[in-house]
Amino acid sequence: MHFSLIDQYRGLPRQVYYLFIARVVAAMGSFIYAFITMLLSSRLGFSDQQIATYLLFLSASYVPASLIGGRLADHYNRKYVYICAMLLADASFIVCGFICDTIAVAWVLIIGQFCMNMGSPVTSAMMMDLTTPANRRQCFSLVYLGVNLGVAFGPLIAGFLFADYTEWIFWGQALINASAMIIVAVLVQDNRPDAAALAAIAADENRRSEREAKGSLLHQLRLHPVVVVFAAIEAVYALSYSQLSYILPLHMEQVFGIDDGSRFYGVIWSLNGLFVFLLTPLMSLLCNHFSPTINLFMSGICYMFGFGLYAYAERLPMMYTLVLVWTAGEVISAVNTGVFLGNHSPASHRARFQSIYDIIHGIGRAFGPTIMGAYLIGRTFAAGWLLLGRLCAIASMGYLLLWYATEKRGMLQDKYDEDEAEETAADSGV
Repeated sequence: MHFSLIDQYRGLPRQVYYLFIARVVAAMGSFIYAFITMLLSSRLGFSDQQIATYLLFLSASYVPASLIGGRLADHYNRKYVYICAMLLADASFIVCGFICDTIAVAWVLIIGQFCMNMGSPVTSAMMMDLTTPANRRQCFSLVYLGVNLGVAFGPLIAGFLFADYTEWIFWGQALINASAMIIVAVLVQDNRPDAAALAAIAADENRRSEREAKGSLLHQLRLHPVVVVFAAIEAVYALSYSQLSYILPLHMEQVFGIDDGSRFYGVIWSLNGLFVFLLTPLMSLLCNHFSPTINLFMSGICYMFGFGLYAYAERLPMMYTLVLVWTAGEVISAVNTGVFLGNHSPASHRARFQSIYDIIHGIGRAFGPTIMGAYLIGRTFAAGWLLLGRLCAIASMGYLLLWYATEKRGMLQDKYDEDEAEETAADSGV
């Protein structure tokens, strides 16, 4: 088993290893977002409801940013689009460092988040370009492992910077993010499918859903309804996961106070990164035996227990133990989401399909704090955690139904096949 865990990452495309290194470096600078809630609460005096509203606006930047980034990446050099987006984001973070004690930082941070979101569908499309169904799970698993290897250190460092050196949370993010960008600029090539690659995909019956497609994004989404259904269920997971940046820090601040709460909260994210590092190879190997939708069903079960049991957690040992449970769900979800999208996205629309997923996923994340903030009026944090447990249970059953509909009954896939056949016949004049 030990050698199998390592061997699954050997022999992958060289560019994937470069992206892995870049993601490790970039994730080490993940200083800002884990501490936004505490910054708004303790430094800027925002109320719980104001924090929820701000997080809604911050996350809502996914919608226009992902659409813009996805469209640009499908029409121009993906690497150049990514570099431009990151340069703008880093410039915003540097400005934030100088104004971190003023209300203006909240608005400049939205600009930085917007630019970061533009790059999200670009890097995902680059990964799809570099992989095939045969190695896609291992490649996405490796890169995700890199992200969380960096995250294991970033928030821990930021937790000690927050109290006395808040400006370096922003400047550190910008500097490390720039280092990752340089790695991509120098080592990673633009692998957007050319005519030969598209012809190879067209000749492979097992990659029917990845064939080059004509028409608008909306037209292609109609021919691939399973992607929309998939993303809608994933939005519930995103809504639940967003509470780790909303009610969890508030919960810890209530139990331990602002100083200890911020340090313990930083440790939670470092544990999350460590557990991801340990679990990702194992989960990737085990997930090979099941379809992405079954794996995502299991992810929801982990979320159900991992989030729901925080209702009864008032001591650090239990809070830290639950990190292992919801991290297992996070790992399974992250690895299989990229595989599912890669297997169901036309090569000509990869970045745009990713952007649609980012938008629907982002809607869940954006409205999560607002919905929870409204729900918590007159209620305890325990009631909020129990609600999340129920939502994750419902979403996991949604993936089980999706697996039954697509793989057992062939319902959504059959609709795609019929429409695609009609379109092909019309194009050929039949």
